[in-house]
Amino acid sequence: MDIQTLITELTAPDHRPASDALVALGAAAVAPVLDVLCDEDSPVDWSKSAVVLRRIGLPALDPLIEAMATAPTAEVARRCGWAHCGLEIDDLSAFVPGLRHPSPKVRGNTAYVLQLKGPAALPHAPDLIALLDDPDDGVRLRVRWALQDIGPDVAPLLHEVRRTRGTRTRRQALIALADIGGPAALDDRDQALIRRLIRYKTATETPEPMHLCGTWFAVPTDDRQAVLDAFDLSDPEPVTMRLGAHAWNHDHHAYGRDHTKCSRVYVTPLLDGWTLLFGDPMDPHEDIETEKVLGHCRDLSRRLGTVHWYGASCGDEWTAWCVAENGEIVRYYDIFDPDDQIGAHPAEDGYLLPHIDAFPEDAFDGIDIGDNAAFNVRYNEVKEALTIPDPCHSTLFAARASVDPSALGPQTTVQGQALLALTACGRQHGHPRGAVEI
Repeated sequence: MDIQTLITELTAPDHRPASDALVALGAAAVAPVLDVLCDEDSPVDWSKSAVVLRRIGLPALDPLIEAMATAPTAEVARRCGWAHCGLEIDDLSAFVPGLRHPSPKVRGNTAYVLQLKGPAALPHAPDLIALLDDPDDGVRLRVRWALQDIGPDVAPLLHEVRRTRGTRTRRQALIALADIGGPAALDDRDQALIRRLIRYKTATETPEPMHLCGTWFAVPTDDRQAVLDAFDLSDPEPVTMRLGAHAWNHDHHAYGRDHTKCSRVYVTPLLDGWTLLFGDPMDPHEDIETEKVLGHCRDLSRRLGTVHWYGASCGDEWTAWCVAENGEIVRYYDIFDPDDQIGAHPAEDGYLLPHIDAFPEDAFDGIDIGDNAAFNVRYNEVKEALTIPDPCHSTLFAARASVDPSALGPQTTVQGQALLALTACGRQHGHPRGAVEI
């Protein structure tokens, strides 16, 4: 059976015999199978042709690299990259020349191949380190991810780069060290350098709006030690507000790392009279449950007097808040559990709780819900005609009752120093790995 017939057979329900036969042909089958892979109109499922190339292995390496570099569309480049990263080649050194290819797509995908191999790619870490200052942002990021997944044995190589003056990769090596092991991966000299930079930037730093996705607390006190004690935090390290905010977002979104979410808390300076805390002092591996939130807020307010808790999501409409004073819950609201709400608060006056739909059932009749412009016009017309109040979300409540972190700016008064402090989890496991902005 000729190659083209075998390729056609890849469309059959049982395509394994044709796939096996093409793999047995080796190099002779690479070009025609690659043509099918790159043909977006081919009736052959592209993944089947990609698997054939993966199984053929080394003979498909250079042709795939060329096809990736010259791909006419992003989809074709993606297909070639997928086939490339799964090539069955035992000798990883065969991939290394791809790190020096003129195409950033090829350099980045080759770094990804080595990332997938983890510690087995350690002998090729110097080739990756040489790309830390690659002109392409995507390649630099891929290289950092690869070094991170190769593991801590890369650290001595990066420390050597840090000690080599005049090397363009020195700054990127510092970032890569933080990626691999967090602050603990930095030597004493680099840690001192970071602390000096933080002191310098703190002196002139202006608050910036924070990206909110998660939960935070607000307490109206400048007694920093009382706050640290109440939240069982220790080892406070001075940081810039930017570093603290980035650390919180980094930790909160670091999926798949057991201890990252629970290790540390960002404690702001006093902002318009309120200290804010961002992190997961409660168990981050458990769902946010009403009774746990209420119990935590009661306990904290017995020690601190007044405690606010807020929640906001960047992925759905979740919003929530809780106010506790001297061991009692004054107000609790969660859009997903409106029947469990407790009390009321003046910060909500004049606004509509967000679970309430005040629009008539026929308000949007004749409007294509998928037409955002038309929907917004009708929404505003009905809202104005019926004088429907704006909804109250956690950021609006915070703005009226304490401080809205998403609205920080030059108008915000700042007293004191931002801190990153360790939780009980952090005292056991240390700061999470990962570089964050200073």
